[in-house]
Amino acid sequence: MDAGGEYLQIGRAIHMSGKRAKQLRQAKKATTESPNRRFHRFVVMLVPFGIGVVLTAGGFLIYSNAGESKGTTTKSSFNIADAGHRTVAQLMALSDAELEKVDLVEMSVAAAKEIPGYEKLDYQHYKQVVDGWSDDVRRWMPVAEVNFQKSPKEWRNDINFFRLGLLATYLTRERGIRYAEKYSQDQKEGKNSKYEDPGALLVHGLIDTLRGTCATMPVLHVAIGRRLGWPVSLASVGPHYVCRYDDGKVHYNIEATYAGPGFVSDSDEDYIKNDRLPKKAVTTGSDFRSLSGREMLGVFVALRARYYWDTKQYDAADRDYVLARVLYPNHRYGFRESIRATVWRGEQLFEPSETGHPATMAAWLASTYLRPTQGPRAMSRTTSEPPMVYHNPSIDVDQFNTMNRMNMQPQTPGVPQPGIPGVPQPPSYGPRTPQPGVPQPGMPQPYQPYQPPVPGQPPR
Repeated sequence: MDAGGEYLQIGRAIHMSGKRAKQLRQAKKATTESPNRRFHRFVVMLVPFGIGVVLTAGGFLIYSNAGESKGTTTKSSFNIADAGHRTVAQLMALSDAELEKVDLVEMSVAAAKEIPGYEKLDYQHYKQVVDGWSDDVRRWMPVAEVNFQKSPKEWRNDINFFRLGLLATYLTRERGIRYAEKYSQDQKEGKNSKYEDPGALLVHGLIDTLRGTCATMPVLHVAIGRRLGWPVSLASVGPHYVCRYDDGKVHYNIEATYAGPGFVSDSDEDYIKNDRLPKKAVTTGSDFRSLSGREMLGVFVALRARYYWDTKQYDAADRDYVLARVLYPNHRYGFRESIRATVWRGEQLFEPSETGHPATMAAWLASTYLRPTQGPRAMSRTTSEPPMVYHNPSIDVDQFNTMNRMNMQPQTPGVPQPGIPGVPQPPSYGPRTPQPGVPQPGMPQPYQPYQPPVPGQPPR
């Protein structure tokens, strides 16, 4: 085509649609441009597009981060909707502040659901039951508190103390909750109880059967108390647990295993004296303080370990005891319980002649602690001399059984109880007697099914 014809074709293209004209122009350039020039033009066109993509992505990221800081576009790791579906590991992953908000019933059920055969436990069911009981107490308080107003001195001039007693009496009188007969009978007969049902150690069993132990009954008190907005938590007292109220000014220990009449609130000094607990129980941070949410999760894991141990699932017991000590490292009783699982693990990992086997460990401990004049020795790789003094561990079991039997006997306030030489006073395993001077809050007599009070009417 000559130059005139080419220009004529280009002139006609001006009158065509923009899309068609663009196609013709690109075709024209393609016939005259070199490959290098076409590549250069492609790069020039691509650069602005790339810059636009980068700027758009950067803006999105900046907006996302801003939204996260405001809590508007991202989802927190703590979501109340997750309750009932979280595992123990997921609960552990929460921050301390988030874990403090978690229902104790959820923690306990989460630990139970990981036991083979208990996967179908429904937290929402147990939550609904405990919510209902909490609402009962909330409706009852305004009417029952008339009794406090009449004689506040009988309840230490503290309405909170009265309310704690009201909750304790409601659970025993209105709900019929009691210490499990099986374990009470074991203690009376001097038997060492075996917890072969996890419901005896974790709170779902108490809610299902209305029968519990010191491992479950205070958990229910704390779960309801927190629903009512009270500053309550679990507290360890040796091998025992209580519901502890602590508002920063005063604290009360509520003995949840007592079934009335009235309620029991022993002071720290009472427990220390009666159970002969050493100063280390307090100075180490093990006992007589409100436990954190993470420590209470550790309690539930340790209770699950006890179930595994009593059912001869030693591997699972050892793993849970280790985990429990991570969550609640200063728990004296938890440490003591875990030692037997550690011994079992050592038997599995080492030959009797190897350092690490319980036999060599026993020899090292004997050389360290039974020869005070020689001072501690470094652990030897060979078996040392046998210990100078042999200690029979069954003596401890006999002593605790004796203490349990003593604890189950009725006691008369103000009358000293005979002691047994060489045996400490009974720890708080079973129900306790009422504290002198702590009357029963205004609860109905005799027992009748609970009915919400009518404003303006005296308590029935």
